[in-house]
Amino acid sequence: MGARINYVFKDGTTSNVVLYSHWGQDEWQRDIALALDHARPRWGDHSYAARMMISHLIQHNILDETGFGIYSINSDNYDLGEQTVVIDFVNKTVIDNVPVKWDLFVQAYMPVAALVGE
Repeated sequence: MGARINYVFKDGTTSNVVLYSHWGQDEWQRDIALALDHARPRWGDHSYAARMMISHLIQHNILDETGFGIYSINSDNYDLGEQTVVIDFVNKTVIDNVPVKWDLFVQAYMPVAALVGE
C-alpha cells in the first residue's frame, strides 16, 4: 500500500521541486524537522537548503530503485493526489493546512535524543 506523501519545495519562482516519498507519510513531521535542522546553515540559500533537505530525506535510500521520486510542477495547485506538505523558502514555513515557522516546527518535532547534544 505505502504511506505516500509529496514534499513541495517552494522558492518563490513559478517552478517548484517536489520530492515524492512512497513510505514517508507516517513520520513526516520528524523527518522534515531533522532535514530542516540539517539544512539550517543554508536557510538563506534556497537551492542549497533544498538540496540538503532532499539529501537528508533520501540518505538511506540514495541508490535504491524505488521509494522516492523527484519532479517539478509549474503551479501553486498542490492537490497532487496524496498528502502534500509545502516547505516554503520565502516565508520559512512548513505548510500542512496551516503554516508553521521553521524554528517552531523543528522545536516541536525534533526527536528528543537529537536535542540532548545542543
